[in-house]
Amino acid sequence: MVHAFKGKYEIVSQPGPDVLRLRIAITNIQPSKPGYSAITSVIPVGLGVSLVKKGATGGWSGSGQTCAEFMAIDSMTNEVLILGIDQQKAAFEQRFTKWGPATDAFKLWSEKIVEFVDRSKGIQRDKGK
Repeated sequence: MVHAFKGKYEIVSQPGPDVLRLRIAITNIQPSKPGYSAITSVIPVGLGVSLVKKGATGGWSGSGQTCAEFMAIDSMTNEVLILGIDQQKAAFEQRFTKWGPATDAFKLWSEKIVEFVDRSKGIQRDKGK
């Protein structure tokens, strides 16, 4: 999270004017199972099972998932500005590392929060800056 804000917004520990308080709760985190993912990707029967699971649940066999809830609050008035909840499931190629999908989810959410703050301030940035 800090990395996404670095060089864009100052991170402070006290309330103040134009200060946003973020509350983030990890509500579910399941690691991927790389060995199981490999088996269900190589053996034809395993691949079939994985495809059926993907169709039924939206997640591949052996894939992890990460869920979080977000709240942005005005630090001076305690007014809730936005609430959000999201779930990220490992993509096919992400299943082969235990915590890679969780790391990717946190990176995505951090970038989306910075984009939200930018939009609320009317700031447009080039991707990657």
